[in-house]
Formats: sequence, C-alpha cells, structure tokens
Amino acid sequence: MPDFDDIPELPARAEASRTLPNATPWVRLHGSPPTRAEVGKRRRMAVAVSVAWIAVQFFAFGVRGDLNRLPLSYVLFLILIPLVAGFAALVVSLRSGSLGLGSKTALVSVLALLGPLGFMLAGLLVPAPYEHGETGGLMFGAYCMNCTVAWALLPIAAAALSLRGAFAAGAVWRSTLLGAGCGLVAAALFTLHCPVVGKLHIALAHGGAVLISAVIGGFCLSWSTRS
Repeated sequence: MPDFDDIPELPARAEASRTLPNATPWVRLHGSPPTRAEVGKRRRMAVAVSVAWIAVQFFAFGVRGDLNRLPLSYVLFLILIPLVAGFAALVVSLRSGSLGLGSKTALVSVLALLGPLGFMLAGLLVPAPYEHGETGGLMFGAYCMNCTVAWALLPIAAAALSLRGAFAAGAVWRSTLLGAGCGLVAAALFTLHCPVVGKLHIALAHGGAVLISAVIGGFCLSWSTRS
C-alpha cells in the first residue's frame, strides 16, 4: 500500500471577501432593472394597445364597397396571406430561441426582406380584380401610404417601450422583422379598406408602407431593443 502520510494536507481555502462593484451610479442613471413580471406586464400592455389601435382605425375607416367583386385570388394574395405573414413575422422576431438569442439571423434577415418585397411583388403580379376600377393617382398613393404607416407606427412604438434591451443578439434584423410584421398587418387591413385596384398603387403605396415600417424597425426600434 502506498504511504500517503508524507503528503501534506491542502490548506483550507480562505474565504476572501470579494468586493462587488458599486451599482448605485448605474441605478441612478438607468433605474432598477425590471422584474420578469414587470416585463411580461409591459408586453401584454403593448399587445393590447396595438390591437386596440389597429382595430379602432380599421372599423373607423370601414370595409371597401367592392368587396363582393374581389376574386378569391385577390383576397388571398393581397389580404389573407400578408395578414398571416405579418403575425408570423411578429412571432419569429419575438421568439427567444435557444439560449435566449432568438431565431437564426439568416432566417430573420431573409424574412425581414421577403415581407416588404413579397407584398410589393404581389401587388404588381396579381391581376386587377375587375376592369375600369380606380387606379389611384399621387394623392391616393400618399393618402394610403401615410395611413398605413400610421397604423403600423403605434405598435412599433409600443414595442420599443416594452422590449427595451430584450434582443441579446441580432437586434437590428429582429427589429426590422418586427417592423415589417406590423407593416404587413397594417397593409393587409388597409387593402381591405382601400377600393383602389391599380397595380402600381398597391405595390408602391401599400407595399411601400410595409418597407417604410421595416426600415423604421431596423433603424429606430433596434436602438431600444438592443441589449
């Protein structure tokens, strides 16, 4: 048997007092970090405000009078699919993913670009639902673009207030996708209101609003969501 008596005992580890950094200046400047319950409450409030805002706007503007003349393909590609795609974009952008880092950046970036460009392309490719309809001029285009961006802007602002520092990685692309999702929902519902059937009008005015919403998300919302 080996003789272990000559091996000295290891010294007891000293319980050295570790000096913690003084967080008082940071707390004074930024405030105490919110708890999980507070973050959840803020997000639920942001969702409620956003849904109420878009619902009030939609019912105030009303549904287009030619709805019964629209073929199913027109409703599908310019209203239903963008609406579903918008909600899907919001889910993907807010998904925590593995280790809280969200979905893969490649997927998020592709979806963020595909949403606005897909709506604009659909506006150009989907045939007009009927002949001799309103094609829309510059005034109609400015009106629809401004209204659609306004519909999307308040949900984006609500996200900025409720998601402060929430994106640990890929904040710019996730914020871009979130903005595009808000824009897609707004554009789909505004197409359900707007009776203009001109292809350029749908592509540039309605689709352009989705693109603007995505840009606002990427440049402005990311300032708040970046951790």
